[in-house]
Amino acid sequence: MAAKKPAKKTVTKTAKKTGVKLWTKAELSTLKKEYPNTDTQKLAKKLTRTLEAVRFQAKKHGLKKTKSYMQSLYKAASKPANKTVTKKAVTKKTVAKKVVKKAAKTVAKKVVKKVAKKATKKRAACKTKR
Repeated sequence: MAAKKPAKKTVTKTAKKTGVKLWTKAELSTLKKEYPNTDTQKLAKKLTRTLEAVRFQAKKHGLKKTKSYMQSLYKAASKPANKTVTKKAVTKKTVAKKVVKKAAKTVAKKVVKKVAKKATKKRAACKTKR
């Protein structure tokens, strides 16, 4: 008699869900209402979710920012910063920094000229010796 081979067992592994927080209906409705006109980071904080999670759900549900919201962001970014610089703010420090930079440049130019003169003199001396 031939011995029967034991049947192979198929093992199915179930993935453990660690740290995965499912979205509730209330969270999804808040996302759908507020995502088009709200800063995504602020919405993520409000929903206690990561920025990536909010973006993913928005894309999954086909949500996009409104045109008016995007334009307001563009306008805010293109406005110059409200820094009022008076003439008094340009103090001795800034003037001194400019003077030092300029002086350093002129000194460096003079040093380069001196070195170049010495090098040409040495070359000329070497040529006359030959």
